[in-house]
Amino acid sequence: MKKKRIATLAIVVAIILSLGGATVYGYSQAEQYKRDLQYGYTRSLNDLRDCVDNIQLTLNKAVYANTATEQNGLAAKLMRESSMAKAALSTLPLTDASVDNVSKFISQIGDFSMSLSKKISEGQPISKQEFQSMENLESYSKKLQSDLQNVNPDFSASNFNDSLKNTEQDFTNFPSMIYDGPFSDHIGQKKPKMTEGKKTIPQGNAQSIAAEFSGLSQTQLTHTQDTSGSLPTYNFASKDGSVQISVTKAGGYIINMANTRTVSKSKLDHRAAFKKARAFLEKHGIQNMKESYYMISDGICVVNYASLQDGILCYPDLIKVGVALDSGDIVRFQAEGYLMNHTGRKLSASLSAADAQKKVSPNLTVQKSRLAVIPTPGLNEVLCWEFQCQGKNGDRVLVYMNAKTGYEEEILILQSTDNGILVR
Repeated sequence: MKKKRIATLAIVVAIILSLGGATVYGYSQAEQYKRDLQYGYTRSLNDLRDCVDNIQLTLNKAVYANTATEQNGLAAKLMRESSMAKAALSTLPLTDASVDNVSKFISQIGDFSMSLSKKISEGQPISKQEFQSMENLESYSKKLQSDLQNVNPDFSASNFNDSLKNTEQDFTNFPSMIYDGPFSDHIGQKKPKMTEGKKTIPQGNAQSIAAEFSGLSQTQLTHTQDTSGSLPTYNFASKDGSVQISVTKAGGYIINMANTRTVSKSKLDHRAAFKKARAFLEKHGIQNMKESYYMISDGICVVNYASLQDGILCYPDLIKVGVALDSGDIVRFQAEGYLMNHTGRKLSASLSAADAQKKVSPNLTVQKSRLAVIPTPGLNEVLCWEFQCQGKNGDRVLVYMNAKTGYEEEILILQSTDNGILVR
């Protein structure tokens, strides 16, 4: 009898443990599903924010576009970004009409862009009324940017819908539309010009070059795993791991160097950093370089340099030099763009600056002009007249006109902050 009770108790305990385990497993699975759902919603919200950012920037540029080629390109980008924004919006957990007006606004951008593209393709100019519509769209895009940044990423139905109410209210009175676009993104896809035809150097020679460049002795550097690809390199690191440096196997050029030491309180400003960076380049035989843009972060001023050929700025020949603002030491060096693109070029402009300037939007006031080489999406280069302009609301705008055809190749918005000057 006693044995029977023990056996029964064991069965009951086993059942309880089994049920408990199933409950724990079910709870774990539910939590995993909830995390996956939360991740998906967070990604959709971030995608929506990115699309709206791109819409606002493209509309900002479109106001200043003045040739059919550039206008059509910007219209196509607006259509693409509005389509992606709609897709991101459709996947968010909305239980009522909390974003109907926002959805309508995004749809109108797509419809307006399609209408413009059709009109431009037919050879018709954009009207003053349509330019005004672009400005209105950009104004509302800025509102949407701000509102989306304040949306609470708590995706429970009530909390998320409540956080969107202000966004929806901002677009309640959106007017109906009347329908009647840094130079280094593509570097890694090309064959390097600087190392073409150069012999492979021994690893020991590369270590000597790395030591001289970084200011360390050869014995302070350790050879680490090499890198293959379009620019094969020997890679080295200091014994404590704080310094990493790469040397191309062909020709023995420094491609990257980083000193990850902690940077203390800044004592230098960006002007002093420019002098330190330029002196460093000249010390290592890199001549005819000009500062373009810079950014300060974590006590390091990273300066972008482009090469000069006969006074013409060649943006694809990019070198970035990072200066520690506590001491003036060079703690960053990136020369991939320079090694990929630098070469002697045959550069001649068919159009004068005056003729090219006639193609610049009347909404812009040209302040300076110069010749510059810029990269194209097709992995090529084009010689342009670079016009530094003043736009509405204080916008600082760079317009690049093809120096042979007069077509607009690119429009960039200069952004100045306390931490640097960048372009978008």
